[in-house]
Amino acid sequence: MTGLNKVTIPLLLGVILIAAILAGILVGCLKEGTTMDFPKDGVIPGDSIPPIDLSAPAQTETATFALGCFWAPDSIFGSLDGVVRTRVGYAGGTTESPTYHNLGDHTETIQIDYDPTRISYEQLLEIYWDSHNPTVQPWSTQYMSIVFYHNSEQRELAMETKQLEEASSGRPVYTEIIPFSEFHLAEDYHQKYHLQQVPELMKELTAIYPNFADFIDSTAVARINGYVGGHVTFQELQEQLNSSWPVPG
Repeated sequence: MTGLNKVTIPLLLGVILIAAILAGILVGCLKEGTTMDFPKDGVIPGDSIPPIDLSAPAQTETATFALGCFWAPDSIFGSLDGVVRTRVGYAGGTTESPTYHNLGDHTETIQIDYDPTRISYEQLLEIYWDSHNPTVQPWSTQYMSIVFYHNSEQRELAMETKQLEEASSGRPVYTEIIPFSEFHLAEDYHQKYHLQQVPELMKELTAIYPNFADFIDSTAVARINGYVGGHVTFQELQEQLNSSWPVPG
């Protein structure tokens, strides 16, 4: 069990079952009567991609938040119905080409693409405030609490909900609300970090998504990362992996 040392025992059975589901997707056995030969060029046909990725909406909106270390938020937001994809990186500073070991004046940040017909920016803000303690002053720029707004509506909602947080807690909220400028994608090993600690799942997922950029952008991968992080049940995950995004009416 050394390969699962980062996964709690209650999740172990689910991990095994998810790996089996992904293996089934990879060989095309989830569609009755279908078979698939592995291509010599290593490119996996579309039939192997989970339906939730094949039907991902083209029109999305973006939210950008900083709330301490970005590993847990990647798992939390990735588990939400309506979130299409997540990625973690660095934002808010002026240092060019920041890296984890040369962060400069940037802050660890998560960026979320979401379907506004399924989940609203206000709902994302509720999760944001509930997922960290903004009344504690950050001990470094790296772990600041920041809402990077992309338009005036996001700014207004961020300001309103910040005031509500201060009123409910009775304490100052140290979250900064600033305009979004630029997002620098973090190193690969930070993306879907909890999931990357489970080699059984990574083996199947990297076969389905040999291009790591596709791995990062996958809704299915975001949901599985949410499951490994403990934010979605196995039943919910299984239903989502085999579901499709609704066609806009």
